Amino acid sequence: AADEHFENLRKQYAESVQKMRNLADEATDTVKFIKASEDCIMKHTKKCEESVVHQEPQHMVDNTSSIARLANRVLMLAKQESENSEDPHYISQVNIAADQLQCAVTPMVQDAKAVAMDMTDHRAVSRWQESNKTLITSVGQVRHAVTVTPEEEPPAIPPPPDMHNLHISAPPRPPLPGQEDVPPPRPPPPETDDEFEASFPALQPNQPIMMAAHGLHQEVRQWSSKDNEIVAAAKKMALLMANLSQLVRGEGGSKKDLISCAKAIAEASEEVTRLAKEQARICTDKRMRTNILQICERIPTIGTQLRILSTVKATMLGAQGTEEDQEATDMLVGNAQNLMQSVKETVRACEAASIKIRTDSGIQVRWVRKQPWYQY
Repeated sequence: AADEHFENLRKQYAESVQKMRNLADEATDTVKFIKASEDCIMKHTKKCEESVVHQEPQHMVDNTSSIARLANRVLMLAKQESENSEDPHYISQVNIAADQLQCAVTPMVQDAKAVAMDMTDHRAVSRWQESNKTLITSVGQVRHAVTVTPEEEPPAIPPPPDMHNLHISAPPRPPLPGQEDVPPPRPPPPETDDEFEASFPALQPNQPIMMAAHGLHQEVRQWSSKDNEIVAAAKKMALLMANLSQLVRGEGGSKKDLISCAKAIAEASEEVTRLAKEQARICTDKRMRTNILQICERIPTIGTQLRILSTVKATMLGAQGTEEDQEATDMLVGNAQNLMQSVKETVRACEAASIKIRTDSGIQVRWVRKQPWYQY
């Protein structure tokens, strides 16, 4: 009975450790994790070299074991990435790199044992150095295989114009009085993003619904809405929520306007959900797809609740200050905050999944930052 109980405890512990490891892998960037493991392998390699110089077999064994564990950890992560993807080319690249790494671990360990047994054998040391170098190269190949897009260097800043060759002409003279028959040309209409920034109201104190709208506004303002329907729909929702905040506070509008605004928000919620599901459908990463679906599927429900709560609030516009009005306002505020947060998380999830979209899907969504990080 004691043996059986101990075996059950051991299995539960192993399952818990595996679950914790999987959760940590899902929350960690794969490329950065492999790069950190690669750096640790280099540090342990340097300590192995020092062990050979100082004739310390135990240190050689300890650091070699650490290198093998790190390599196996990278191998485990590569297999998880392969199983999580549905892109045949990506799976093939990762599997080839993982197989090379798996074949490099055992020879390195065997050569390290030979060195530890006789640290004066220079041939054994040379064999271990070669096998360890092969292992490090294999780890680097795994890192390159799981890297979907290489890091892009910022574009070079153009030099200032040559002022000596710059011809500056004087502006035209203004017309004399009485000669102003031709009206001046009208300025071109602003782009959608500019209209979004210009028409968004300023945040005032004690405006929780407006604060929720500003949270979504700050998230989507960094992206251009050109060729990106998700960003355009999210910007529309932020504007509608800001308008709803003004209507709830009694800053213009009627009960009908409040109900119409809530209806428009509910319709925009369904549009964001539809677009997000399209992105999830063509995403080759299973975890990212599941994450998008889990986030966006609750948006229509929250949007419908917002429409109902706004209708209740509209019936109390003439009775501000009562207990029922305050309760309706609190429920509406919480619902608006949840909706804006869900849309914000959906935008982030779709942007993250954009690097794992099928190129032959026919749907092209461009994620272009309006102010890249290299612009000051």
